[in-house]
Amino acid sequence: MINDTMKPPDDKDKALFGRRWRISILVPIDEEETSSDVNKYIAYVVSDSDKEDTSLRVTFRIQNHGWEVPNFSEVVVFNMSPQTENLLIDAGARIIVEAGYKNGNFGAIYDGSIFQALWEKDDNVTTKVTFRCIDAMDIIYDNHVEMVETMKYQKDMMLSMANKSRRKFEIKKIASTLKNIELARGKVFFDSPAYYMRKFAQQSGTTVSTQRRDIYLVRPQDEVPEDVTKKALVLSPGEGGLIGFPQQTQDGVNFTCLLNPSLMVFNPEPMMVKIDNAYIRQLAVQYNSAGFSRLDKDGIYKVIGVIHEGDTRGTPWYSHVTGCEQSMEGTLAAMFKTRNDTDG
Repeated sequence: MINDTMKPPDDKDKALFGRRWRISILVPIDEEETSSDVNKYIAYVVSDSDKEDTSLRVTFRIQNHGWEVPNFSEVVVFNMSPQTENLLIDAGARIIVEAGYKNGNFGAIYDGSIFQALWEKDDNVTTKVTFRCIDAMDIIYDNHVEMVETMKYQKDMMLSMANKSRRKFEIKKIASTLKNIELARGKVFFDSPAYYMRKFAQQSGTTVSTQRRDIYLVRPQDEVPEDVTKKALVLSPGEGGLIGFPQQTQDGVNFTCLLNPSLMVFNPEPMMVKIDNAYIRQLAVQYNSAGFSRLDKDGIYKVIGVIHEGDTRGTPWYSHVTGCEQSMEGTLAAMFKTRNDTDG
């Protein structure tokens, strides 16, 4: 539930540079609570654009890379009262960051567990608390499962393990291309869920991916459904928010745009963006022999990494994106090739 003293006013017209944001730190009502249900927490809204005149300065850097764990993020809150600092440092469990624009796209860009809270004093009048966060830390790292599972198939065991862990969670997706290995006998589980998911992922040629509180067991080289490709997010200068020139890299392209909460790695399928190749800076040599991936012929790229960067009292308000070609040619694809990719 939201702390009543921090509810936004009725006047919705105030927003710095047209930006909109709300940063909430969640304290569990029950000390042992780690549920995904936000109603089991008290949410302290430490900064809100609807109260821009009195809102605290907050900076954030939200990291989300697919097929790579863990995802680290930092949220820094300036000049909280000593009482609020003490409460949130001691009891803060989760952070929800919502950001975007007053007259445009707005939504949650982060919901993650607090790993560490650091207090610092910049000068005589400025204090700050840095909240370091890790995606899904409480449900796959700081968790435990103990059970004897008699199912035959490994995928079924993974799903059952998630449901029977001390803190239950959901595996959002297991790729259909991953082999459902039949085991000779049942299995005893007694460890962190992350340990068993990593073992399964290693045997399947991928890694465990996290996005906020969602877990994915998918391979980067898996083909994206056609309907997902057709719905690729179009980015361009102007209304599309694209800033500067996208840079061709060994993985595909890197680009920056105005902060866009729609940009993520999984949505829930791997997310696709479309950029006119004419906007991409052309290099003298563009082929794999020179260490660069080819540009996608349709200008459609799979998002493999997003960093949302913002400062409620400063200039940064951007999304930095790494994308790769649909065919996954280049260095990234080679990293994830397995024997099964080349056999027969």
